[in-house]
Amino acid sequence: MPESTLRTDEDFGKFYERHREYVYRLCLTYMKTRADAEDCTEDVFVRVLTRKPAFSDDIHARKWLTVTACNHCKNKLKRRKLIETVPLYDVPEPVEEDTGNDVLSAVMSLPPRYKDVIWMYYYEGYSTDEIASLLHRPASTVRNRLKDAREMLRKHLED
Repeated sequence: MPESTLRTDEDFGKFYERHREYVYRLCLTYMKTRADAEDCTEDVFVRVLTRKPAFSDDIHARKWLTVTACNHCKNKLKRRKLIETVPLYDVPEPVEEDTGNDVLSAVMSLPPRYKDVIWMYYYEGYSTDEIASLLHRPASTVRNRLKDAREMLRKHLED
């Protein structure tokens, strides 16, 4: 196994600057508020520092960051649902990022299993085989989720 490619603070600083905006945008799609997205982005980079993964290249690093950020956001949302006991009328309305894009808003409203594959396929440019590898699912499952998600989006956008 190769050594960590982030040996110094300077290496990490360059890595952080190269990937920070990407991880933030990805977290924002899940968390819906800037503050939560910033927290999750910070958590992902703390994970890079503590685990010191060895990346063979930028593509490998981006894939690792994608999976780590998605999983971290999903876990945070699950925990939030489990521990949330505040009455509904006391919870402030989340401030959504104004994207100005109906398609992107429709994608973000999909259930996570469909949003993930749509995001990775159309916005990140991964192939179905690469998505299958990242999500540890059969390629046929990814293709079926893409098909189902497209149908959901078609219905949503027609309304």
